[in-house]
Amino acid sequence: MDLIKAKYSSYDVMVRAPESGVDIGNVTFSILSEPSAMGSGRGTKRPIIILAVVFLIATVITGVVVWKVTKDAYDDGGASENKVKAIEGTEGPTGKSTGGGTDGGGGGIGGDAGDSGSGGSSTQQPLTEEELREKPWLSLRMSRDVMPIHYDITMFPDFYGNGTLFYGNETVELEVRRSTRFILIHIHSTYVNVTSTRLTDTSTGADIGLKQTFYYSPNEFWVIEADQELSAPGNVSLHLGFEGSLVKGIVGIYKSTYTNTKTNEERSITTSKFEPTYARRAFPCFDEPNIKAEYTITLIHKPDYIALSNMPQDGQPSDSVNHPGFKSTKFERSVKMSTYLVCYIVCDFDHRETFSSSGKPIRVYATPDKIEQVTYSLELAKHTLELYENLFNMSYPLPKQDLIAIPDFVSGAMEHWGLITFRESRLLVDPSKSSLRDIEQISLTVAHEMAHMWFGNIVTMDWWNDLWLNEGFASYMEYLGVDGKNQQWKILDKFLTNDLFPVMVQDSELASHPIIVDVERPSQITSVFDAISYSKGSSVIRMLESIMGEKSFFEGVSKYLKRFKWGNAKTNDLWQALSEVQIDGKTNYDVKHIMETWTIQDGFPFVNISLLTSDAGTTTVSASQQRFMSSPGVAVDTNASPLGYKWYISLNYKSSAGVEGTEIMDMGGISFEGDLGLNKSDSWIKFNYQQMGFYKVLYPDSMWASFSKHLVGTDSSQWELPSPDRAGLLNDAFSLAGAGLVSYEVPLQLMSYLAREREYVPWSAVLSGVSYIHSMLRLDPGFARWRKFLAKQVQPAVKDVGFQDADTQPYITRILRPLLMSVACWAEDDVTLSHIQTEFRDWLDNGTIPANVNTRGTVYAYGLGKFGTDEDWDSLWQRYLVEASPQEKERLIYALAQARQPHLIMRLLSYAKEGKYIRRQDFFTVVRNVGSNPAAFSLVWDWARENYQAFIDRFSITDRYFGRMIYYMVQDYNTEIKLQEVKDLFARYPEAGSGERYRKMALERIEKNIYWMKNFRPVITSWLQTNA
Repeated sequence: MDLIKAKYSSYDVMVRAPESGVDIGNVTFSILSEPSAMGSGRGTKRPIIILAVVFLIATVITGVVVWKVTKDAYDDGGASENKVKAIEGTEGPTGKSTGGGTDGGGGGIGGDAGDSGSGGSSTQQPLTEEELREKPWLSLRMSRDVMPIHYDITMFPDFYGNGTLFYGNETVELEVRRSTRFILIHIHSTYVNVTSTRLTDTSTGADIGLKQTFYYSPNEFWVIEADQELSAPGNVSLHLGFEGSLVKGIVGIYKSTYTNTKTNEERSITTSKFEPTYARRAFPCFDEPNIKAEYTITLIHKPDYIALSNMPQDGQPSDSVNHPGFKSTKFERSVKMSTYLVCYIVCDFDHRETFSSSGKPIRVYATPDKIEQVTYSLELAKHTLELYENLFNMSYPLPKQDLIAIPDFVSGAMEHWGLITFRESRLLVDPSKSSLRDIEQISLTVAHEMAHMWFGNIVTMDWWNDLWLNEGFASYMEYLGVDGKNQQWKILDKFLTNDLFPVMVQDSELASHPIIVDVERPSQITSVFDAISYSKGSSVIRMLESIMGEKSFFEGVSKYLKRFKWGNAKTNDLWQALSEVQIDGKTNYDVKHIMETWTIQDGFPFVNISLLTSDAGTTTVSASQQRFMSSPGVAVDTNASPLGYKWYISLNYKSSAGVEGTEIMDMGGISFEGDLGLNKSDSWIKFNYQQMGFYKVLYPDSMWASFSKHLVGTDSSQWELPSPDRAGLLNDAFSLAGAGLVSYEVPLQLMSYLAREREYVPWSAVLSGVSYIHSMLRLDPGFARWRKFLAKQVQPAVKDVGFQDADTQPYITRILRPLLMSVACWAEDDVTLSHIQTEFRDWLDNGTIPANVNTRGTVYAYGLGKFGTDEDWDSLWQRYLVEASPQEKERLIYALAQARQPHLIMRLLSYAKEGKYIRRQDFFTVVRNVGSNPAAFSLVWDWARENYQAFIDRFSITDRYFGRMIYYMVQDYNTEIKLQEVKDLFARYPEAGSGERYRKMALERIEKNIYWMKNFRPVITSWLQTNA
């Protein structure tokens, strides 16, 4: 139905005394605009004229000047005399004068800054019961006095041609659980205006009078006060009209464009992304994860477009009554779900379809010119859905499952229930342009999102502090989903280098946080979508499964899912379910005791091993634990943790004699003895066998030497340490050396065996340590020796695997090749660089595309970075503009960022900033790519400082990608001058928003680098003089 909007506009005026410059306060004027039919006009100019008169009178009479004006829409629901108010502090309804920070929604990539609102990071003071009853809008969290049962939403996104607005109306059926006069519902006024408000008795349909309605910006509430108390128990219906913008970012509901490469026609779509708190940017709602409801959604669209939502269509699209020439597509009533899982899309995409073994349709949608690229993901979605049904012992509950590739998408993907949205590069596979690495990432992304249908959708975390219950499980289950289809990939081993090892770097810093962390405001909520929630969360789940055993673990997981189906859960609910299963024939296993040591305190331990073997062959092992800190000399305040930074550690081991066992370190150290077969000089014992634990191991120097002797002096076919353990030793050795716990001679001597290593995971594991040394020594006189040493390790491997790819080669060889070529380029290996130069020139000069898609990105990046001219850069740029493959575009944009010429780097940054040629979703990708180019370190840093305020205005400080941008630029700085420059920038812009932790990480990392240069650089350069 058309919405008739007899609405008020509220103008919130901040006034300032001219002499003192003191802000006097805010006054809100509400002015009636003329009614307008939905979508047919924007009112009259009368409010502007009246405001001008008001300002003139105020200036003449009071001597104050208008400082700032903001505007909010008021509906016509209450008596007009209640619309004009004087506002003081946060006590008044609009709450504009307290400056609650920046907008709390978080703009997402390409988002813009919001109004003053809920972006601050301070914790709210507790409110009294009387305050909560009389002014419930002062609470950050919604009361449970009134709860939604069902939303009936009609949306008309007017995105066609130059259209940029959406219009909607909704009826929310509410249950009154406790008598109250107030109903609060979330909106974000920068993106959505409420145009009408009406309240009725659900059973009789009679209107309920309204005393007032207003917007309270600090907590993003639209507040409705009834004339009389709403009695409990009872049901009322809230009827709201609203409208908003489709072009203020790429979260919430937004417009996206693409070019159909077959017709060369530019097309537009409307899509949505609501996690974590972006649903309030699209429709008024109870935007908290534990306030679930059912939804009936109707979308108005042109006949040549289709509409998609979480549920199947309810019949065929019908002609729209109020929008001639448009169709109305209604969807079936949904299951109960959180607001962030709602999704609706209007597009002109094609799809391909298959069916699960239970007969449920699975479809993948894409733009018409890319529809042939969905086959792989369609098959994988079917596989993972069926695998998870068996693994969790629970059927997928929705009647359909759709997956769709979106041209502009802020994340890799989003688990909207029944309608999963993806970036194109994370769903589409072009056999001629998608590398094995691309296909692995696509596989993990699809499997991750499918796992969310259970972890997050069927059972949702109660609040964002338990985000890891969603993301940690999905991040672990994705590996099981992919391994079930492609075991030759050895994807379970790659968990180490994709997740476990990288997150240990972050978790070893003072700026880390526990897996379970208190969050309230949207800026805090968006900041916990980080590696701790995803990668550490999945790492401790993986560790717990290894402790409990696969059968018992998944029996407990199934209990958890069934017990909280359709509802919400907290971490303790998971521990309880897992404690109820039998483990080794026993019940009441205290999972909570074990796992709280890993979830409620930040960081992780290193286990210090000492060994004493008697003449009789009996070995006494002593093991102690201590928090591992990556920065040498950092004192650990044990009082900062509720558990004193002690952990429950399942310390498993295997010796060179084949002796295996497990000992438990329960919040302390242990000592045990036995015949471990360590009576030979080259004997060894590997703790954390198979790398299942989330800890590092510090061995005596003699044991490190034994590991090196075994790997260097034994034929690779006789190695007794599996690939994950070789990777673990390398990673531990470099980490411990960087922390000052072992000499750098240990990892350098250990990596000398790599010339004979042909597995992917050990080579991948050593990259972080090698790249760190590489970046620190780049300007050092000893850099040439370092490259020579690196070349000595990589050249035999490159020669062995070669440059030519073939389907008949082992999978591990094919995916190892590009990694080895990159390391060889670091080492300035002449053979590799010559091959790259030849392929690069042949491509640009003769149009011969490098045959090996798996090494194509390496050829592009190092070809341009080492040998490219201005003309070559221009040629790559033109290819980027016309390229249709999302993966090929990613390779090209990375290569363009590796140019040596400063003016080319500045041109690329300018393109990214203006957003005409580079998609909004790719802005931070470009900045990070440039930041990885040693020739552009200073350029991108100076550019970022110069444009920092513009970035705040565009993205807002609540955008987590913006919050992390500076860290990735400066993480390799190692001088006092650069440290001071970073401190100066942070001092100039003290509000960090969701980037607060990354600011701390940046400063901590630079200080560590400075220490490293003073203390460890001389050790390495001295060792290289003898050994390189």
